Amino acid sequence: MRNADGKLAAPLRFSIDLSSPAHVPLIMLPVISPFSSDWITFSIFLTAIFGLIGLSEFARVRLAWPSEVSRKFVHILVGLFVLASPFLFSTNRPPVLLAIIFIAVNLLALRSAAFKGMHTTERKTYGTVYFPIAYLILCLFWWERPITFQVALLLLTFADTATALAGENSRNPEPFRLWQDEKTVQGSLVMAITSALLTGLGAAFFRNLAGMDPFELQILIPLCLFVAATSTIAEAVSNSGSDNLSVPIVAAVTYDLYFSAAQNGEIMTLLLWILFSFALAQGAFSFRALSTDGALGAFVLGVFIFGIGGWRFVLPMGIFFIVSSLLSSIGKDAKEKHRQAIGKGSQRDVVQVYANGGVPMLLAIWWFYSPSELLYVAYLASVAAAAADTWATEIGFYTRGVPRNCVTFRTMEPGTSGGITLLGTIGALFGAGVIALSGRFLMADANALLMVVVAGFAANCFDSVLGATVQATYMCGGCNRKVEVAHHCERRTTLTSGSGLVNNDTVNLLCTMAGGGIILMMG
Repeated sequence: MRNADGKLAAPLRFSIDLSSPAHVPLIMLPVISPFSSDWITFSIFLTAIFGLIGLSEFARVRLAWPSEVSRKFVHILVGLFVLASPFLFSTNRPPVLLAIIFIAVNLLALRSAAFKGMHTTERKTYGTVYFPIAYLILCLFWWERPITFQVALLLLTFADTATALAGENSRNPEPFRLWQDEKTVQGSLVMAITSALLTGLGAAFFRNLAGMDPFELQILIPLCLFVAATSTIAEAVSNSGSDNLSVPIVAAVTYDLYFSAAQNGEIMTLLLWILFSFALAQGAFSFRALSTDGALGAFVLGVFIFGIGGWRFVLPMGIFFIVSSLLSSIGKDAKEKHRQAIGKGSQRDVVQVYANGGVPMLLAIWWFYSPSELLYVAYLASVAAAAADTWATEIGFYTRGVPRNCVTFRTMEPGTSGGITLLGTIGALFGAGVIALSGRFLMADANALLMVVVAGFAANCFDSVLGATVQATYMCGGCNRKVEVAHHCERRTTLTSGSGLVNNDTVNLLCTMAGGGIILMMG
């Protein structure tokens, strides 16, 4: 947004409004509920879903259905019910409440081992919890974009199930493991094909219901391929049923991103950013900075951030990525030896990628649906926080002094979370400052850039405090060293301080949240 003189307006004077996205027009489908009140429909809807769960238990116990079959039975039928929800409810309040109820019910059932026909699988999975969480997010943010809403739910309901069936029933499965769960080539191929078909059919059918013109083939086919590609990657790098959350959300954002590019005649620009993101991810993988799953996760992250924001979003993230890689490559052998000693690896996996880049990506997506300079400043601050944390570690490695605990000021092992040095502190300020300067040519308000530096550095200090207090630290019985992982030297370690629920990735995520959150609270 620009003033009359062509300069960008002051970033902290804009309000945030999620209700009316700037890039995607609002569309409504006809409501055909036979009842006068949404809450009557809600009661029947809730009863019907509990009835389906009860029916699956009956089939499992009395008809001897395998648990996996009854689980898929519930998944598909509940998916059909939620697909019908935009036609049955005039507002999203009853569906939101429905989603919250089933998040709680599924969590309790999972912990108490109840409803085995819905939960039991050969592997540990939280898919039945992720399903209503995904539905809740779609109801909150995509209810007034029902075509996107429906396409995302179609993939959740049918593509995910088809993928599992293909993987389980293939005569000669070709397994692969990108992260933790084992997948099959056959399953991923079915996921891609099914996602493309469902996207095309869903877009055509629901656009027709909304009274909209159909997409031309030259627009529809790339749309289907784009959604299918990102959704297949989301499924391939999932773990413990997380694809029930990642696939529909990724599909929804991808659909809207492509639709926005088509509406604005920017499909070729979007394609160039996709290729740029692929080149960066491939380069990082080639230099062993990212694992396979980390590279795929970085590719999707880049598609969203670069495709949404263009240069103003690319420049900060690109500088962070390139400079971090260069700093890491200096003294690589010595750093790698030290990282391995305390249980860290040089390659970033998908969790580490999103621990550092997930919050900036979410802020970019938020900006896509509700553009404001405040959100851009928050994006800069979250990247600045990641840069401050990363560069403090990389630069502080060369300090001649001994790191000290940021809370107790006792000496610590170099590289251990919670330790601070003068050189590392300078590195943190340098990281936050460079990222802030990367937005200088795109904004006119110097005060906002100073706030980015302050927020990024403050978030890094918060990161250090968390690392020194609540992050898990273990003692390895094999090498008798303090480490940051639960397994080291092929032995299970002993927790000596902090919480076993908080690791370095959790702290990094909270650091980037703090960077962006400080700006949002100040705005």
